[in-house]
Amino acid sequence: MKFTHKLAAILVVLAFCLKPLYGQQYQALHGSNYAGSLGVMNNPASAPSSPLPWDITLLGLQLKNSTNFFYIEKYDPTGKDPQLAAWIQNGEYKRRLNTHFNMNLLNARIRTSNRSAVSFGMNVRSASLGSSSTYNFIDTILEPNTFLKVNMSNQPLEAFVRSSTWAEAYGSVALNLLDKKSFLWNAGATIKANMGLAGIHASVSNGQFKQYIRPPYVLYEVTTVDLNYGYSRNMDVWNASSGFLSNLGQLLTKSEGGASLDLGMEWIIKDQQNIELFSNRSQYNYTWKFGLSLLDLGYAQYKYGLESANSSGVKPNINGIALARKFDSTITDIVVLNDSIQTAVGQFNTTKGKFRISHPTRLVFNVDRQITDLIYINAELSIPIQALSARYMQTQDLNLLTIAPRRETQKYGIYLPLSLTRDGSFWIGAAVKAGPVLFGFHRVPIGTKTSYQDGGAYLAYTISPSEKLRKPKGKIIKCPK
Repeated sequence: MKFTHKLAAILVVLAFCLKPLYGQQYQALHGSNYAGSLGVMNNPASAPSSPLPWDITLLGLQLKNSTNFFYIEKYDPTGKDPQLAAWIQNGEYKRRLNTHFNMNLLNARIRTSNRSAVSFGMNVRSASLGSSSTYNFIDTILEPNTFLKVNMSNQPLEAFVRSSTWAEAYGSVALNLLDKKSFLWNAGATIKANMGLAGIHASVSNGQFKQYIRPPYVLYEVTTVDLNYGYSRNMDVWNASSGFLSNLGQLLTKSEGGASLDLGMEWIIKDQQNIELFSNRSQYNYTWKFGLSLLDLGYAQYKYGLESANSSGVKPNINGIALARKFDSTITDIVVLNDSIQTAVGQFNTTKGKFRISHPTRLVFNVDRQITDLIYINAELSIPIQALSARYMQTQDLNLLTIAPRRETQKYGIYLPLSLTRDGSFWIGAAVKAGPVLFGFHRVPIGTKTSYQDGGAYLAYTISPSEKLRKPKGKIIKCPK
């Protein structure tokens, strides 16, 4: 089944033009001394490790996505081929979706001394997660009755999707706890306060049906199904006839507050062969760097929208033909949808109160090895955890294992991250740094035109002092008489 060109265009623009999550992962820079304010998002203890006295990321955009629900083809990012098409995947299997987006605004890191640093800034972030039980879909299916027919052996049918978008302000502090001749030990913490901009969740569970014959038809009747769906109250105030700024102001006034926390530690094994006397730069030369961080321990909170609801059971004689009549093209909004659902289900209730969607909490283990003066290899393992109450709806990080060789200086860098995702996909990424600009792909879209839905990209603009400003001035030491 083909999406409209408008919808497909939105997907591609988001994925490959904005270059914006699975959490804030500028993967190429992880472990780097020059990651600066962007590195704080992966480990708050990394802030003192940079030789730069300060840096500011004026803007950063990132998107990371993995799905087997749809695919995009006939898209050429160079613009030579203007055709565009997105299709729902055929087949009998479990569907999945995992998408993360973030926008960094004025993220700053300042080294307050040789043993401490602070960071602060604002971000807009989003995390979405969805999956389904095994079901069969063929693009020639046009009626609910046919869909039920080809899924008789896949009962019960189940699926869920949840999405959380929030704006956050954060402050971070990192300290050197121990500085010995052979190693350093740094620790850091980041506290974030957020406002839930948009939250959505929906689930279908225990979907069961049976076949019966009503000559000359073979029909499939739904015997039971449970529905639960909700959205944030601030989405009710959005008015298409009002201006963007007016709508944004209304949305923020109806937003609920939330919070999260990052914790991190970093152990640095100094390079004994390159320790410079009378220079603080010796603390930035290392052979090994080990990082451990707990990220995004927190949630975004939302108040249920007016049309949020849940239902259970079905009324008699709700077969495929009846479903086609009740859920047709006349459904233009959620109010009309709810009216149609009420005519088909056994019990229907609106949902009130508040709901919380947890951030993609994870433990991250990072190891960085210096091979030569300019060449490094970084390895990272990310383990998702459910640290908050099971009542909170969960989102989950996409990363599992990444190996990323790099060659870099303060101004230039080439990065080749190789990633194994949690869903078993293998991505070959690439990134370059030229002055203040970092640009990279989580998965390089080369060699195929049917897999743009997996991967994503990132773009960041970071300013910092020039090499001349940060060179220590030489000291004249008089010989004793």
